Amino acid sequence: MTVDGASQELITQLENALYQQRVYRDINDPETRWRFKNGDIDLRNPTHQYLYRKHWTDSVYVGKIAQRLTTMRIIPDSLPNLTPRVEFRLRFQERKIPSRVRPREMGWRDTEAGEKLPVTSLMEAPRMEIIPHYRDWQVPRKYSVVMLDLGILPK
Repeated sequence: MTVDGASQELITQLENALYQQRVYRDINDPETRWRFKNGDIDLRNPTHQYLYRKHWTDSVYVGKIAQRLTTMRIIPDSLPNLTPRVEFRLRFQERKIPSRVRPREMGWRDTEAGEKLPVTSLMEAPRMEIIPHYRDWQVPRKYSVVMLDLGILPK
């Protein structure tokens, strides 16, 4: 069975309406809010997806990234602009854990945007975690990670 463009558009609109209704159904449920607040987040739940995306875009994290990218002149020198669509966490293994950064099990710790890292922690491969903020997050996707050292200019 083939679906023409108009029918496909209608199906997409109905799927979006169904998704919104699922979010609206549970958004004011005290148990859902309590679970989200206490970190019991299930991204398969549309309401949790919505709350997580809203919390992420309104958080200090996105503002801090934008501020650091402009301060370090990555925007507009290397990129004209940047709108974060996924949360990217980079973890390095260190023996000594600074107090300002949340420690992880076995010496792994989260890094902050623009943080200077010691060479000893860069000897080992980092762990990367990507948390997408779009509806079909469970669909496998490929990402490219590019690390730039803008301190070295070509002559």
